[in-house]
Amino acid sequence: MATQLWSVALIVASTLLSSLAAFSMKRASAGFGLRFIKLAGNLPLMGALSLYFISAVISVIAYRGGDLTVLVPLASLNYVWASLLAVRFLHETMNRWKIAGIVLIMLGITAIGMGGAL
Repeated sequence: MATQLWSVALIVASTLLSSLAAFSMKRASAGFGLRFIKLAGNLPLMGALSLYFISAVISVIAYRGGDLTVLVPLASLNYVWASLLAVRFLHETMNRWKIAGIVLIMLGITAIGMGGAL
């Protein structure tokens, strides 16, 4: 089955939502407690769980339109988005190794995408 462009777009959207969910989890960790009332009142945690759920549903829909060997590696974009969010909003730093890792992820995704086109 040839992977449809809409399927790729949905996977990319899913990775964006998943990265936003991870960012919300990081924010939620500041007010984390194991008491149910405290968990239910932790809005960043509830938002993160909702984003993860929506991301999973979008991924399931996307898988209908393409090959897993193309779509699953695209999920690695999650690392790229999460790194960008962490640098921008959490003021985390990127060193040479982290940047090299991001570049390798992008090269790997590109190689897999090109392999599907040949």
